[in-house]
Amino acid sequence: MNMGRGLLDDLFARHYADGPGALARFRHRLSESQLGFDVESSIRERTAWLPHGFHGATTSLIYYYVSGTQFGSVKKLPAGPDDTTAHVHNTDGIGLNMGCPIRLARALDVLFSLKAEDRAEPLALLKAPTNHFACVEELLWLTLWNQITEISRGGELTPRLTGDNPTNVDWFFFLDGTPIYLEVKYRPSDWLRAADGTARKALKKLFQDIGKKFPTEKSSFRKCLAAITGFAEPDPNFLALCESKLLTTVGLNCILYRSLLGQIYVCGLDGETVAQISRLIRFPNVNEYPFGYPVHVNRGLRQQRTVRSDHKALQAQGKMFCAIVPTGQPTPSIEFALPNHSNLVGRNKDGEPVFETVPPFLDSSLNS
Repeated sequence: MNMGRGLLDDLFARHYADGPGALARFRHRLSESQLGFDVESSIRERTAWLPHGFHGATTSLIYYYVSGTQFGSVKKLPAGPDDTTAHVHNTDGIGLNMGCPIRLARALDVLFSLKAEDRAEPLALLKAPTNHFACVEELLWLTLWNQITEISRGGELTPRLTGDNPTNVDWFFFLDGTPIYLEVKYRPSDWLRAADGTARKALKKLFQDIGKKFPTEKSSFRKCLAAITGFAEPDPNFLALCESKLLTTVGLNCILYRSLLGQIYVCGLDGETVAQISRLIRFPNVNEYPFGYPVHVNRGLRQQRTVRSDHKALQAQGKMFCAIVPTGQPTPSIEFALPNHSNLVGRNKDGEPVFETVPPFLDSSLNS
């Protein structure tokens, strides 16, 4: 018996007006996509305890597991606080080696709305475990606009330097009559900033390679945008680095940023352009996606990383405009008085971790 079937029925009923219809479409899209890994057979459910004040004591996270990504607690343990690569990869979570079926379903809806020639490249990326989640997030950026029309792959805006150096922009479309070129980046290593809090600041590599595919001059008509999906909300370092990237990348009109469920930040050097782009954004409805997406943090490794914080604090020059959609205010953080703890009780044959949630009132570490 496939336990994922009943779980998906419940999940799609939560997030679609016509849950059965959306689930039937999802299964059809999966069959057409032939991803190479069986999403439905890897559907799992985890129970999470909600902070005081939320309706109900618990919620559940329904997810699918993808083997062969760069991430997982099955990876080698870090040799010490400076073993950054091992720290980055040694974790489990949504967008790393676990996926949200609702995000995948909405991404597949976008994919199959494209012309066949525009579908080929993203479909190939979806099939590759190392690129799967990045492609899901790339496609979801196309759901965040009002009055979007004529979506296609972006093509080349700048000439190639060599025959082996493609400079294709990810997407081209029209927003309310304005031609838009959109380059999308997914930064999974940003989970460390979400996990480590104030001990870790945004780094320059968050903006790595952004803007290289755009011309060196701004157009009076088209808009060139870069969109980043990360895990943590912008901090002062983020704003300083974003401003620096805009100042040194003249052909880039705006940089947009969002965490998986956070608000959308629109940053640019021209206030009118920032306001124009902000008005064209469609922020998801409250029931469009699940309540939250956890990353499983090894508390021992986090303590090892945060013994010292030697990340340099940066200061913006005050030349950048920033709008936050939809509220105009930074996303508030939710403090869990009793954080969710789990025990790793085993692994399946493909390295998938098996977790057991520890109820707060049974967690000895919270009472010591």
